[in-house]
Amino acid sequence: MNCEQYRELISARLDGEIENRELAALEAHLKQCETCTAFSRQLDQLHALVVESQPTPMPDEVVETIMAKTYCRPGRWRRLVSGHYRIPRPVAWAVAVALLMLAVDAVRSPNVFDQTGPAEGGPVMTTPAVQRIVLTESDVVRTYTTQTVSEDL
Repeated sequence: MNCEQYRELISARLDGEIENRELAALEAHLKQCETCTAFSRQLDQLHALVVESQPTPMPDEVVETIMAKTYCRPGRWRRLVSGHYRIPRPVAWAVAVALLMLAVDAVRSPNVFDQTGPAEGGPVMTTPAVQRIVLTESDVVRTYTTQTVSEDL
């Protein structure tokens, strides 16, 4: 092992993450190497300072300033879905009644235009009629012979 690997073991010893075999090897190395011994002493002192020190609470003004700068407004879609926008109750009732009236009207009269059609004689839309087409043998023969004669020309 080299000194860099032993320094990692010194750090692991402070964190309590070292095995007995590695601890014995580290202690043997610290007896021989002055550089690693000095590093170990410095880390021990730093660790003691950190453990003994009390955290200082942050002033309220600093917390408010940081929170004000980091607050992010949600996007329009999120605000719409989350109920950020409120529709006044009379408007909501008016829309609901209008939709109900449209639904009832659509059920009562499926025709878009009246049977008589528009005044200018435009297109007349009626309910589709059921048509039944019956082909006889003579219709099939006539169609076949007409097609073959026109193909020959």
